[in-house]
Amino acid sequence: MNTTPKMTITERNTKLHDLRLKQSKLKAELAWVEQEMWVVNDTYKNQDLDLFKEMFGDQVMVPTINYTYTDTPMAEEYYGG
Repeated sequence: MNTTPKMTITERNTKLHDLRLKQSKLKAELAWVEQEMWVVNDTYKNQDLDLFKEMFGDQVMVPTINYTYTDTPMAEEYYGG
């Protein structure tokens, strides 16, 4: 059973016209937001930044790793040590 009120063709056209205007405004706003996002990304990309320094700061101690490489017994057997 259809409980929605009946509308005339003029009411329908008016409603569709209003919705198309709203859609057009929202599309323009979306285009503006997308452009702003592009500007932000482009501005960031064109900066001369040291990403390591940005992530960890100036006072970072990078550890020195000293180790001796040894093959596995299987590699020594196969490759001759």
